[in-house]
Amino acid sequence: MRFSLRTAFALLLGLAISATAAAQLTPQQAVAEMGRGINLGNTLEPPRESAWNNGPAQEAYFNAYVDAGFTSVRVPIRWDEHTSDAPPYAIDASWMNRVEEVLDWGLDRGLYVIVNAHHEDWLKQGYSDPALRARFDSIWVQVAERFKDKPEKLIFEIINEPFGMTRAEVDDLNARILRLIRESNPTRLVIFSGNQYSNIPELLAAAIPDPDDPYLIGYFHSYDPWNFAGLSQGTWGTAAERATVRSRFGQVEAWSQANTIPVVLSEFGAMRNADPISRQVFYATYVEEALRAGF
Repeated sequence: MRFSLRTAFALLLGLAISATAAAQLTPQQAVAEMGRGINLGNTLEPPRESAWNNGPAQEAYFNAYVDAGFTSVRVPIRWDEHTSDAPPYAIDASWMNRVEEVLDWGLDRGLYVIVNAHHEDWLKQGYSDPALRARFDSIWVQVAERFKDKPEKLIFEIINEPFGMTRAEVDDLNARILRLIRESNPTRLVIFSGNQYSNIPELLAAAIPDPDDPYLIGYFHSYDPWNFAGLSQGTWGTAAERATVRSRFGQVEAWSQANTIPVVLSEFGAMRNADPISRQVFYATYVEEALRAGF
């Protein structure tokens, strides 16, 4: 075979294109691109779909998300009611198919999609039981295996708000589930948090599941101050109150930089019956400070 400069250039171009196509999505890139997101809440995390006010998920929702400018969607999933209580703890096939259908609606539109284990209170309240731990392990092994070939924009979140579990228990859970996920998804982006309601102090105190794993993202939730955001009491938005948000987010930003782990703020909000002007200021402050901090 004659080897010309043109041939060499073509080969080099091919190598460059192949390398670009195979470039691994990094957590930093993903978080930067996830931008503003929305939770598909009260839909797949009740005991049964449609049990909590909202109807079944529809493909049209994802068109609406794209039209509204969202670039990521978090899909909370409760696996408990659809998983056997006896080994090997099989997930119901129809439920797995339904979850996959909903996730694909987002992925097919180029959205980042987070799938998690949500409201798994059976585990949180009985973590010391090895059978319950084995059941949760099996759930994640099945989920990871089922979705291992999905686009990189599908992200796994180990558990939502593990309230009732100690910090040591959540550290143990995060590390173990990450190892199980890595058996079938060696480079899948995985999100973890601290214990309790996954607030800022819990994330800062949590052990990193694997300090050598380059595909981790931290997450936290914030409904602070609760008396306004959760109980709709009083007003909100003084300079001091807004400065508190910046200070608290700054702590997470410092943690993120120190550990080279980007962060997602995956839940925040205020009740609809809160003071309307305060509520607008609350949302504006949270969004502006999250973007400033790189969440």
